[in-house]
Amino acid sequence: MTSTDFAPGGAIPLIHSGTGVGDNQSPQLAWTGVPPVAEQLLLIIEDTDAPLPRPIIHTIALLGSAHSSLPTGGLSSATASLIFMPASLRRRGYQGPRPLPGHGPHHYGFNLFALATEVVRPDRIRNWHQLINTLDGLVLARGRLIGLQER
Repeated sequence: MTSTDFAPGGAIPLIHSGTGVGDNQSPQLAWTGVPPVAEQLLLIIEDTDAPLPRPIIHTIALLGSAHSSLPTGGLSSATASLIFMPASLRRRGYQGPRPLPGHGPHHYGFNLFALATEVVRPDRIRNWHQLINTLDGLVLARGRLIGLQER
């Protein structure tokens, strides 16, 4: 995975930060190496430095396997074959970085999974745990891009 909006391990510009910090505009993302047999892609954006027992999941989105990139702002309900699923706090849609002020740098993982089959009835999946249970044996490949942000 790559982005023209930030380098791997580099700072994520504030324009991509969540409401109240930035414009909540998703960064440009691109990827290669998706197996031709993949039926669907799953994008998960997480903050691994949140002071909680597990990462905060900012965004969960299912995409058609024909996608090889998303433009800046492309994580939107207007994007064809994109379905948002409930992330942490049951929010849907792109939720940009919002690290705690004074907490130090937070690592944001943009994780892409190529799935062997489409997630069946994504509208019935109510939380992160249900999603994880449906993915058992479906992941064909994975890509990851890490960006940093600090306030």
